[in-house]
Amino acid sequence: MKLSATGKFLHMKRRTLKLWILRVLVSLGSLTLLYYYSWWSVSGRITDPLLILALLAAILYSGLQIVGSWVLYLAARRPAPATAPLSSPTVDVFVAACGEPYALVRRALVAACTMRGNHRTWLLDDGHDAALAELAGLLGAGYLTRTDRKHAKAGNLNAALERTNGDIIVIFDVDHAPAPEFLEKTLAYFSDPQIGFVQVMPTFINGKESWVARAAGETSLDFYNPISLGMNRIGSTTLMGSNALIRRTALESIGGYQAGLAEDLATSVALHAAGWHSAYVAEPLAPGFAPPDLRAWFTQQLKWAHGVFEVMLTSFPRLFPRLTWYQRLSYGLRMTYYWSGPVAGIHLALALLVLMFGDSRAQASLEEYLISLMPLVFSFLLIRQMALRSWRHPSIVAVLLWRAIVLIYATWPIYTFAWIMAVLRMPLEFRPTPKSAHGKIHPIWLLPQFAAVISLTAVLLYAILVNHNTPLLLILFGLAQLVPQLILLWQWVHPNISVQVHENILALNDPSTPDFSNPIKQPSHVIGN
Repeated sequence: MKLSATGKFLHMKRRTLKLWILRVLVSLGSLTLLYYYSWWSVSGRITDPLLILALLAAILYSGLQIVGSWVLYLAARRPAPATAPLSSPTVDVFVAACGEPYALVRRALVAACTMRGNHRTWLLDDGHDAALAELAGLLGAGYLTRTDRKHAKAGNLNAALERTNGDIIVIFDVDHAPAPEFLEKTLAYFSDPQIGFVQVMPTFINGKESWVARAAGETSLDFYNPISLGMNRIGSTTLMGSNALIRRTALESIGGYQAGLAEDLATSVALHAAGWHSAYVAEPLAPGFAPPDLRAWFTQQLKWAHGVFEVMLTSFPRLFPRLTWYQRLSYGLRMTYYWSGPVAGIHLALALLVLMFGDSRAQASLEEYLISLMPLVFSFLLIRQMALRSWRHPSIVAVLLWRAIVLIYATWPIYTFAWIMAVLRMPLEFRPTPKSAHGKIHPIWLLPQFAAVISLTAVLLYAILVNHNTPLLLILFGLAQLVPQLILLWQWVHPNISVQVHENILALNDPSTPDFSNPIKQPSHVIGN
């Protein structure tokens, strides 16, 4: 007992030390941010209309993405689990499917059916697959379809809401398979009548399937760990599309699940604006699959970025007055995340233009800009890494996030295109993210990266071999723009996808020998149109 108390004391001391280190780093980071802004204060720059616009954009982006992240890192705490008993709620579990591989749907449905606790599982099949109807019947799950596919996933969920009556709705995408204790660790939060929804941390288990899968999984580590813990502490947890529990009356109060490509985000904003509270469970209770190849990654990111920008430009301004300032900050952080694309594109273009056409004055000005920018970039990456080490779940390895940085940076054309489409109100058809690897994508998806590689290689060779007056810092800056594009193209040429890893994960929940001794076994029935 004494040893346990000593261990607990040491753990708290280490936690306190990490928190103070984080505070010091954020304080120093704030100085680097001011130093970055100082570049614009040089005589003559602040009077240039173009640079004034650039300064305003930099303040807006850094204020939300950098300062917003730091605020949430400092706010982050791991909450105590909810333990208050909940008086026998009725629970409907929705597994939404739309043409995904049979084995993937089977894995999710088996796991949902065999969760401990009283609940009823429903397969919402927008693909009208007879094999899935048979599977649902075999497992004792309900099977729901509809006559159209209006509003995609949101429409599918709303159609199921009309035909079920559970007090709590639990939502899983087909690539997420809940652990048996999922309900035991989440339902107690609803003993607070103000809790409208509970979001469980998404995690991904196919990192060994490919480089893209590992990098894609790592892009979410920051958000699903320190960022979401910070959001939870200030009352602004957001829905993430899967692994979520929502009170039926809360959904009904906002007219159901909100339609759109970012239906989870739109629903989250609407619930908070309606006065409902939220909770975050930072445990890996429903592991899923990250996009395994570039085709899946680009499909997902274009859909998500376009959807998030749509919410930013439409419903968010309308609901803004009804949100708390903390919620405004949290949603502002999430909605401007994909601005990283235009920001990366602008810096890439800057490197090209100055290296190709810039005179000595332009090169000197860019060099000064980079000198003011580098300390901020370094401090931002260092603080993010420290926050992850401090607030990650123990099951998650504290890796250097270089793969995530490369993948996000090299995806700049997708995010930029999504922003342009959203601003011009250009519609984008809903497409489910491919859940298994399909090999190489069409080269047209990679034309911007090809153009960037060819152009950057040419100007860098010219700067190194011919124009010996080019500052070394500008050459290094050009190389920094080139490397992420090259790595992405290399992954396109040599994807190194392990099909065996994917199949092994699916085999973990093989229903060919299901355990029907579980007391929650439900009667077999199929409900069609």
